[in-house]
Amino acid sequence: MNYSYKRYWEPSTSQALQASLGVGAVGTALFLPLDLLKVRIQQRAEGIGIRQKNFYAGYNFNRLFRQIHETGVGMKGFYVGLTTAIWARSSHLFVRNLVYKTLYDKYKPPKPTNDLTGREKQVISGIAGGVAAIVSNPFDLILTRQQADRGFLPEYRRNIKGVLHGIARTIREGSVSSLYNGLSANILRAVILNVSLTRPYDYMKESMWIMFGDTYFNIPTAAFCAALISTTLSLPLDNIRTRMQLAFKDPAKNRINYSGLIDCYRKATIIEGYEALLVGYYPYFLKNILYSLFTIYAMDAIETNWKKQAGLAEKYI
Repeated sequence: MNYSYKRYWEPSTSQALQASLGVGAVGTALFLPLDLLKVRIQQRAEGIGIRQKNFYAGYNFNRLFRQIHETGVGMKGFYVGLTTAIWARSSHLFVRNLVYKTLYDKYKPPKPTNDLTGREKQVISGIAGGVAAIVSNPFDLILTRQQADRGFLPEYRRNIKGVLHGIARTIREGSVSSLYNGLSANILRAVILNVSLTRPYDYMKESMWIMFGDTYFNIPTAAFCAALISTTLSLPLDNIRTRMQLAFKDPAKNRINYSGLIDCYRKATIIEGYEALLVGYYPYFLKNILYSLFTIYAMDAIETNWKKQAGLAEKYI
């Protein structure tokens, strides 16, 4: 039996990588201030936890924004580590999308719908995210240290000037393995983030289409639900990653010393309570939802233009 069929247009691996890297770099730059606020809140909360029960979970990120702005750094202070952030995001996206596209093309069955099931996409997405986290971890570590630096006392600051300086200093103070502090938490975070974004988004988007048809609210609603789920599930690991990446080699400089992921989780929950691992929720959620929406609409516009250039009929676009 002949299983060959005529495929509709789909981007090549090269096109997918180029578009995702460009969109990812712009999105990273746009929403970097939210990432900095999240890191600063996590930095403040270590060893303290949530000090009061309120809407902001003890840390008002609006007030923190004003505090940082009023120190004299202005908006420039929220873009500390911009180059490092783009390196981190670009390396992650390159590896993640390359692995995803390779596995997708390998296991995509020859059927008219030309697609995998939602569960299969979820598994591939998780694998791709975990592999990408290994590659991007050194850049993530340098970025986290740059963003948190002004939150330390002057004598504790690392004063990292850029990616290469940060890598060289980290190796000099420890070893090459020091670039992979927090790797286990970073891998698990990336896997959970990818898995919990992919399937819920596709499910909600399809459900909205079935109930209401093709409306302008389908994508924002699906993205909101997916971001809510992924933020809640991945934030505890993001908090652990931040703590382990900010740790100094000198134990006397750390509020709490950790020997690994499990030890960090145990000490944080015993000293501060389980809710301490959810600090920074609001800026993290806002970053996830805004970045997701920006990526979805930008990639959709790029792919629509490519389909028109490929000569597809309007009904297939």
